Amino acid sequence: KVAQVLRNKILELPSVEEKEGQKSGIKFRTTKSFARFEFKNKWIQLLLRNSIYPEDTNKIIKDITSNDWGYQGMIKLTPDSDVNYIFSLIRASYNSTL
Repeated sequence: KVAQVLRNKILELPSVEEKEGQKSGIKFRTTKSFARFEFKNKWIQLLLRNSIYPEDTNKIIKDITSNDWGYQGMIKLTPDSDVNYIFSLIRASYNSTL
């Protein structure tokens, strides 16, 4: 449910393109990719362009720079995740592509 709410909020941002049909997730981009949902067996991870954003006052973004995935930050979504807080981080990632 959290991922679906976030997906809908992302699609409301201007000039967002959703790239579906990928084997393990959904990618969102403007001129560059800024977020990606990856679906695991028991949880969903959200990948972001950077591992550090000033908006991340709760420090929930994990640095995955060493994975060389093209995304440097990861958030593990849970059913009790704060949608508004996570969306503020997605918006920061989105703004970094404009």
